[in-house]
Order: sequence, then C-alpha cells, then structure tokens
Amino acid sequence: MRNPLTRAMMALFRRGGRSLLTLLAVLCSAAALVALQGITASSADRTTQRFTDMERSSIQISLPASFWDMTESDLLKRLDGFPQITAAGTLHVPEDASTAAVMVSPQWGASVEASVAVGTNEGLWARGAIVKAGHPLPERAAAADPYTALLGSRLARELHITMSQIHPTVTVNGVRLSVAGIVNDGEDEAALATMLVISPETARIFGMLPVTRTVQVQVEQGTAQTVAARLAVALNPGNANAVYVEAPSDPATLRASLMADSRDLTAIVTAIMIAVTAFGIVNTMQMAVNERRREIGIDLALGAPRRNIALQFLSESMGLGFAGALLGLLVGAIGAGVCALAGGWRFLLPSQVLLVPAAGLVIGALAGLLPAWRASRVDPAELLRSS
Repeated sequence: MRNPLTRAMMALFRRGGRSLLTLLAVLCSAAALVALQGITASSADRTTQRFTDMERSSIQISLPASFWDMTESDLLKRLDGFPQITAAGTLHVPEDASTAAVMVSPQWGASVEASVAVGTNEGLWARGAIVKAGHPLPERAAAADPYTALLGSRLARELHITMSQIHPTVTVNGVRLSVAGIVNDGEDEAALATMLVISPETARIFGMLPVTRTVQVQVEQGTAQTVAARLAVALNPGNANAVYVEAPSDPATLRASLMADSRDLTAIVTAIMIAVTAFGIVNTMQMAVNERRREIGIDLALGAPRRNIALQFLSESMGLGFAGALLGLLVGAIGAGVCALAGGWRFLLPSQVLLVPAAGLVIGALAGLLPAWRASRVDPAELLRSS
C-alpha cells in the first residue's frame, strides 16, 4: 500500500485537467490578492510622495498681543537657532474678509471696502508676496512719515491706482496714506490681492493692531514638522503655551491613513478570495470522492486504514491550495511590479504577502476536511455488492 502522500500526488496528476482548473482558480485568487497588496502599497506611497512634494513649507505662529511691543529684528533674533528657516516676518492676514474692513477712497473715483493686513516687508517675503510695482513698506528706522501703505493688486485696479501716477494716495477713515507700492500675493494665495497692507506702526496709529501678532515662517521643504515642534519654546520660553503654532499636515500621518484605508479594502477582498478559493477546492475534492468511490472501497476492503484514505484526500486539497497560492504569489508580484513600472511608482510589496502560500495550505486543509471525511466514511461492502 503506497504512502497516502504519494497516492495524493499521483491522483492529482492522473486528474490533470480538473486539477489544473482548480489550480488556476486558486492561482488567480492569490495573484489578485498579491497584486492588490502591491498596487495599493505602491500607489499609496506615490500619493504620499506627491503630497510631500506639494507640502507647504510655511508655518504660521500666533503670539500674544504683548509681542507687538517687540521690534521685528528682536523677534527674528529668537529664530537664529533654526538653520532650516529661510524667511520669517510679521504678517497678520484676516481670515474673514469683513474683519477690520475700512473704506478706502482714491483721489478720484468711488470708495472701496477692503480688509487690512498688518505686517512688515519680512512678513510679506515669508508669505511669498511680491511688490510688483513701486516700493516696499519703509523701514521703521527710516520712516519719517508712517502714513504709508501697500495696495493689493486687485484693490489697486478697483481704485484705478497705478504706480505711474505721481505720488498716489488713498484716504482711509479720513486719514490720507501714501501708496508705496502694489503687491501680488504669494503662490496659491489670493487674500492679499484685495487688501490694504500697513505696517504695525501705522496700525497702532489707527488703533487697528490685531489681538495677536502673527508671524509667517518659511522653512526648507520637509522640515516643517521638526521646526514647528520647537518654535513655541524659542519664541516665548517663559510661556510656550501662549504661542500657537500652525504647521502643515504631516505626510507620514497621511500615509498611515491611506494605508489603513487600503488595509480595510484588502481585508474585504481577501475574505472574498478565501471564500472563492475554498469553494473551488471543496467542489473539486467532492467530485474526486464521487468519482473514486469504487477505488476507495477496494482500498478499504484490502485493509487500508480509514485515516489513510482521509489523509490522501486532505493532502490533495492542501497540495492544490499551496501550489496555486505559491504560483499566485509569483504572478501577482510580477503583475504589481508591471503596474508600478507603468504608473511610474516605486514598487513596494508588503512582507505579509510571503504568507500567501502558507495561507493557501491552510485554506486547502480546511476546504478538504469535509471531502476527506466523506471519503473515509465510504462503506466498501455496499460498493462491492453494487458492482
């Protein structure tokens, strides 16, 4: 009597056509699962990299009102310990367009309502804003007359003011201000285009200093999280909790979120694949038992232990599950690699896909339990009588 494992392998080859179909079904399920894992991991990594490339390298800091008494140079000296900072300065841009709104009147023409931004030239540069015409705000030390302002590009158009005019001025709340220049907002920004920009000294005269002093900080790409974690202590070591630091979202957090979502989807697909694979193996092994009932009866009549019969069919189903899953792992990995190459992604394959062949073995074992039990329950006397 041959070993049950040997008989199982011979039976698989003897029923090559039907075994091949089941093998292909298991292979397709395993390949789809592996490919999905690889494609999901690679695409999530690519998406995260795109967000990283697009990551805003700007940090916004809100300081208590008492910091308005500090000069810009003294404030920025507290940031000297951050080599990652490329630009920094005070600039408060109201989030609500109606906040601190004033009526701005040109020398001739209709008045326009505009919000007021309070800041310094350093703050404008840190935001990425550019004075496209005229001059920046006068420095405090050289400002003989603090009644000077910048106009956002859209506000200047509405007021019909250009820097080609001789000494353009506007009237704000009954006070005449000289227009030093016209400013364009930074890339991907638009708020300053409709605003009047004044210095902190001018805002103090108008009684329009914001409740908090806002500082714009520009850092090297990829360093925002590191710098943001230390800014509060550096700017206000006595009370870091009074400083609010707003940094861009962390790409690593985004990647973790994307991967969590992809794992949920993969779990659903995995459950479906397991069900399909198990059903295919059960169906094949049930047919094998029905076709070989006479053979089983003869073996039992010749004294073969029932456990050997059960082990033979269990080995067949495990062999189908393992071989199909192993081939599926290879095919799926190749498919995921091709998709990554075609999409320009970095090819990533989670290490857990190496468990797919073992999972195929387990699924094959579970799927073969019922057919193996049925095979071991065949009554040889009944079969011999019917023949």
